[in-house]
Amino acid sequence: MHRRSFLSWGAAGMAALWSAIGVSLAAVVRFLTPSVFYEPPQSFTIGNPGDFPLGPPTFLPEEKIFVFRDKEKGFAVTSAICTHLGCTVQYFSSDRRFHCPCHGSVFASDGAVQSGPAPRPLEWLEVTLARDGQLRVDKDHVVSASYRLMA
Repeated sequence: MHRRSFLSWGAAGMAALWSAIGVSLAAVVRFLTPSVFYEPPQSFTIGNPGDFPLGPPTFLPEEKIFVFRDKEKGFAVTSAICTHLGCTVQYFSSDRRFHCPCHGSVFASDGAVQSGPAPRPLEWLEVTLARDGQLRVDKDHVVSASYRLMA
């Protein structure tokens, strides 16, 4: 073997070795970096009590919730996410029920499943009054369908 070919093969080998070390270090750094999914906060304010009319529920699309306001019973909040596959349900005032447009589940006004493939009723969420007088919803606290906030 000639001296030039030996040096060229040696240089190629060293380049391959340093490339492998660099890729391995990059993989170690990526492994040690946490994979964090940034989700919106699960507790948030939705406005003042006077912002919500009496009667049919108000849909808040950015939070995917329905806000009920009743003069005698107070405020209640239900999730607008179907318990079957996570589609957003719609409320129809004509029959006072929630309908899932994806697979046909129908929920009563209290969230109970009336028909369709949904395995569970809609979730009712805790609603409280914040210090500044606004309504605060906490998606981490599921409550019974009879829970109401008088404000």
